[in-house]
Amino acid sequence: MSQFDLVMQQIINGLVQGSVYVLIAVGFTLCLGVLKLINVAQGHLYMLGAFMTYQALEWSTSINYPMAIVISVIIVSFIGLCVHYIGIWPVQRRGEIAPILTTVALAFMIENIAIIVWPGSGRSIETSLSDNVRNPFGQVHITDQRVMTFIAAISLMLLLYLFLQRTRAGKAMRATTQNQMSASLMGINPEYMRALAMVLSAFLAAAGGAFMGPLFTILPNMGLLYLFKAMIVVLIGGMGNVPGAVVGGLMLGMMETLIGGLWSAAWVNVAVFGLIILILIVRPKGLLGSKGI
Repeated sequence: MSQFDLVMQQIINGLVQGSVYVLIAVGFTLCLGVLKLINVAQGHLYMLGAFMTYQALEWSTSINYPMAIVISVIIVSFIGLCVHYIGIWPVQRRGEIAPILTTVALAFMIENIAIIVWPGSGRSIETSLSDNVRNPFGQVHITDQRVMTFIAAISLMLLLYLFLQRTRAGKAMRATTQNQMSASLMGINPEYMRALAMVLSAFLAAAGGAFMGPLFTILPNMGLLYLFKAMIVVLIGGMGNVPGAVVGGLMLGMMETLIGGLWSAAWVNVAVFGLIILILIVRPKGLLGSKGI
């Protein structure tokens, strides 16, 4: 493979990987913007999305991969709603630390339940899409699974953008982000908006796990890793900023694949954290500031 083909291969892989990071990070950003909460369980909801997709395919041979994704996101979205009303809502008026500590406890509970339900080594999600390989040019290879992952992730982001910009519920959510007291005076129920944000956050995390599951081995303890990736994306793009999360996710994905593929995987974390330090020095609010959702 020529150097040009190798670079293009890593860029394509980075865009696919980055598009999934975007889903996780945007969900994290919604919680940060609407609930004013660092949701430590976000990565674990991603992990659940992957495992629920795997489990749905195991339940019956009549369930195909798209059906498994739908089952997974519905179940995990409901779990996200339960996380909000059981873990966050009862303590949200007891200071800023209590809800965060609750999500920490819930994250470890989810992880240990996953270890009990799916013990042993990691699992792999087998799909027919992974067997179909395309050669867009030169020696660059891309599977239909990666094509589907990128298109589906970008489509979800466009739908979320339209929801936030064009629907009454989306505009109400943005108003709640900017000023909850003013939003409540205008007839918006902030509690409903917080619950909706948590459900959307869980939905996006589950979708990311369902899309990424066929590409990598899934493990019960991978939630913390993807939480860190979501936080890195938010730091790069800007706290509580959805467009910033999109930019940050794609940047992180391409950085990881380009550096890992062209040099060494050992340098990936060095470069990523070096970029974060540089951004915090030059642009403390992130590349796109903090305009909100």
